[in-house]
Amino acid sequence: MRAQAEDEQAIAASADSYYSEDEQDWGEPGPVLVPGAELAPGYRVVDHLRRGSRLDVYDVWSEERGCRCVAKTLRPERAEDEQAIGWLRNEGVMLTQLTHPHLVRGYEIVRTAPPDRPAVITETLPGLTLGYLLDEVGRLRPVDAAVLGIQLCSVLGYLHRRGWVHLDVKPSNVVQTGGRAVLLDLSLACRVGERSSAGTFDYLSPEQARGEPMSPAADTWGLGSTLYEVLAGTTPWAHVSHRERTSHGGRYYPQRDGAPAPLRTHRRLPAALSRTVDACLAPDPTARPTVAEVSGRLVNWSGIDPMTFGD
Repeated sequence: MRAQAEDEQAIAASADSYYSEDEQDWGEPGPVLVPGAELAPGYRVVDHLRRGSRLDVYDVWSEERGCRCVAKTLRPERAEDEQAIGWLRNEGVMLTQLTHPHLVRGYEIVRTAPPDRPAVITETLPGLTLGYLLDEVGRLRPVDAAVLGIQLCSVLGYLHRRGWVHLDVKPSNVVQTGGRAVLLDLSLACRVGERSSAGTFDYLSPEQARGEPMSPAADTWGLGSTLYEVLAGTTPWAHVSHRERTSHGGRYYPQRDGAPAPLRTHRRLPAALSRTVDACLAPDPTARPTVAEVSGRLVNWSGIDPMTFGD
């Protein structure tokens, strides 16, 4: 219990900061570990999966568990980046403490081989990301989108009841495995009521774009953006360049200026389903339905009972 209390205090202390990241030159990119290299004691690299602006993600072999896992760690040149360290540690603590069938399972936080930095170890999911499936297969059937929405509402509601907002709900952060949607990546999550401007351009709520205090409504927006994309085959703001700037030189976010085009402009769909998705994208966060209300609308439209689905 004492260790858990200390972890929660560490989360709270880090979460007091503004969830935003200034552009900074971190020097020459550090090397990517090759297969067979030791990432951390007991973990050897099978493959390098992805490199982002802050993080490297590896497929690793766990000697203790005798299985493959996923390891997320800071890029070598950012080993001294205290803000990024705090964000990653927050994610690790959350994933090892929060349990839900639609949330990726975290195993532990370890320290890497030099340069010393934290690494979060999670389960390997046998499936494909929703983003990949959209690229390869195309838009979802309306009923499949409803199932996806109901499952994401379930895990988002769980996070909200624990006081967290995910802030990065998008197809590339959802894995489809055996008919089950699993939400990934809590690296941008913050406490309800804290200010944040972190997120991904196409899925960012207006209040994130303005750096305002976060509420569960920000995840309703991310959910709506995701459902919009899987049904329409495009994001609400696909026509806007990510490089566009305002007259003051800052990044231009179209969601600050108004609502996206209604879903029905892209595809003929049942009115109740279209209205539900459009409601999630109301510019005013207080006008959006809660994830529980979204789930209820999807259940009523589809006739799917979450208590018996999949039996």
